[in-house]
Amino acid sequence: MKTLIYGAGPIGQWLALRLHQAGTDVTLLARNPTFETLERDGVVIVDGLTGERMAAQVPLVDHLGPKDRYDLVVVTMQRQNRLAVCPVLARNPHLQNILFLGNDVAGFRRYLDHLPEKKVLLGFPGVGGGWRGEDLVVMDREDPDGSLGEIFIGEIDGIKRMRTWLIGKLFEAAGIRVHHERDIDGWLKYHFAFMAPTAAAVLEKGGDLRAVAGDPELIHRYCRACREAGDVLRKVGYHRRQPGIFNLYYWLPRWLEPKVFGKLFGSANSEIRFGLHARTVGPELLDLADEFKTMAMLVGMKTPTFDDLLESVRRPPAEVERKEVA
Repeated sequence: MKTLIYGAGPIGQWLALRLHQAGTDVTLLARNPTFETLERDGVVIVDGLTGERMAAQVPLVDHLGPKDRYDLVVVTMQRQNRLAVCPVLARNPHLQNILFLGNDVAGFRRYLDHLPEKKVLLGFPGVGGGWRGEDLVVMDREDPDGSLGEIFIGEIDGIKRMRTWLIGKLFEAAGIRVHHERDIDGWLKYHFAFMAPTAAAVLEKGGDLRAVAGDPELIHRYCRACREAGDVLRKVGYHRRQPGIFNLYYWLPRWLEPKVFGKLFGSANSEIRFGLHARTVGPELLDLADEFKTMAMLVGMKTPTFDDLLESVRRPPAEVERKEVA
């Protein structure tokens, strides 16, 4: 499949590099100044597990024209930017399949305002990373011999079609595990339900995930916020899609919360998977949180802890620190 990765952030560069290494016909779309940097240096990623530097001269373009032809376009931007490029994608009738990867709450609806249903898929990349100084660091596996991360994808009606299978095989050829979700909309909503409080807690501590790990009271607030978000999704009707891991927020005794999540958040792997990523998601997080709050209001649910934790994203770091001292 001739593939375009639309977006040269951490996930876009990681996916383009892995597909290129596997011999796939892949092109990465980047804009200046990122385009100039990638044209000069190539895609360079530091393996968060081993410290190895991986580099490749992935083919680049700086725009998508109305006559360009791709079998698959993978859009790897933050949500507000994914929506912004929909009109550009809509002007090209030659794009066969468009996979939007990333956090989402509204599901397919916002994309279908611009694009035909038959072209659109949603998904999520199960890897983490971000910038550490000048280095792009990505954690895409738990051990050196493991598979290279995972991707969750799904159709609007949950049916696994030939194209879904072919897209899965494309990623699997690069060593990436693929999960075909029958309800990708529900999966993404539950992912947001714990991702948002995680990122907000990290930002409340000035981007320091290990500081979250060492603050039992903040971990209690974090778990309570996740339960509130989960309660909203249950009320809306997504209880059947609740992932098993989410039960921790309901079943774990309060005294065990700091031990379990303190250990999780204190690991080096989590610092790359969650910490680096959380420091860059502020605008996207607030946009999605507003959508989630609207959904909660429609079913008459209140989420006071969730709302309070997300407010730390809106406040400047100095104001957050003053509140903690007070």
